[in-house]
Amino acid sequence: MLPIPELISPAGNLEKLRFALHYGADAVYLGWKEFSLREGAGNLSLDGLTEAVKTAHTAGKKIFLAVNIYFHNRHLEPFKTFIREIDSIPVDAFILSDLGAIAWMRENYPGKDIHVSTQANTTNIETARFYECLGISRAILARELTLEEISEIARNTSLRIETFVHGAMCIAYSGRCLLSNYFTARSTYRPGEKPGGMRRDKIRSANLGDCAQPCRWNYVLMEPTREHHYLPIEENRHGSTILSSRDLNLSGHIPALLRAGISGFKIEGRMKSIYYVANTARVYRHSLDRALAGTPPDPAILAELDTVSHRPYTTGFYFNENEYRTGESVSATETSDYTRKYKFVGTVLENIGGGRAIVRAQNQIRSGEVLDAISPRFAHTEIRGFGMLVKGKSVDMVQPNTEFTIECGVELNGMDLIRRSLSDI
Repeated sequence: MLPIPELISPAGNLEKLRFALHYGADAVYLGWKEFSLREGAGNLSLDGLTEAVKTAHTAGKKIFLAVNIYFHNRHLEPFKTFIREIDSIPVDAFILSDLGAIAWMRENYPGKDIHVSTQANTTNIETARFYECLGISRAILARELTLEEISEIARNTSLRIETFVHGAMCIAYSGRCLLSNYFTARSTYRPGEKPGGMRRDKIRSANLGDCAQPCRWNYVLMEPTREHHYLPIEENRHGSTILSSRDLNLSGHIPALLRAGISGFKIEGRMKSIYYVANTARVYRHSLDRALAGTPPDPAILAELDTVSHRPYTTGFYFNENEYRTGESVSATETSDYTRKYKFVGTVLENIGGGRAIVRAQNQIRSGEVLDAISPRFAHTEIRGFGMLVKGKSVDMVQPNTEFTIECGVELNGMDLIRRSLSDI
């Protein structure tokens, strides 16, 4: 019997978790700051993790906890202490990549479910069988595999197979990159040089969850005896971003992925916005449900993925030739910038009746704008000629993080999202 397919969304914090589940995810993956590959995400405290598990389980959904850095000696004792502290919290699975951490978990907590991370770069049948022998239940395969290779692994192991289907990709092999370490190490600075473009004055390791994303920077080629004489590397008006990859988008290929034996469909983006988390979840929920029913997805719904912040899309390594829209390669050489069609401006907190709702502004909102409200059901509500009240007083503009009453004459429900088309600006 084939395993029931799961849609797995990112959850950088509790609020994103709730929106991911509300908009269609079957499970969410989240992190703990010290041991997660997204140190910059919100991540959770002990109380937050307890609440996250309770929220998900009440909804009949799952929580997967990512503790998938590559551990140095200094991390091991804090990791063991952490696992002991959360032993009573019924997390559904731990996502691990470090073999030492996996071995310790297996020896000391044999009942804990473990998923091997994509960082472990599982690329073949024998590696999958090795993890099978360790008692691993699921392999999140390397991103460098073709669909044919994935299918071959799925047919030859009892592991549940999970792959990424959407989001940012790393130019390094399965994300195991040293560029960030190199460019943030003091040993590479010239005498008197100060670190620039870094949020913190320290070595930032991608394999410890603190990547500075140097693959998204612009690069030039210079011959050392001709200082400041830059040679183009397929350069255009944006510069050259030869290391910056496109974003993955497999929303139109879910039937093929199901036939290959993939049963976990994972969306990248723990550091992305609520709008990104919600909209990607509802689009992939639609695609997965349609695929299971033998019905093709609605192209208009797939186009919603163009409204979230993204780089040019690709199907990555899944197919022998890239089939998604442009037919171009994984690498994005034009620009590393994000594109989007809408700006996320508000979250509906509560419907108070009579065409009124309580809203929290996520960005500035001005009266006279044309807004669009979205929900998990793909019901879009246009909002025109609305009024706004802050503490009972009418205002023409609200700033981010302001709670206000919107009077719009249409019914908005809690957890609807409000956006504004950038073409209207």
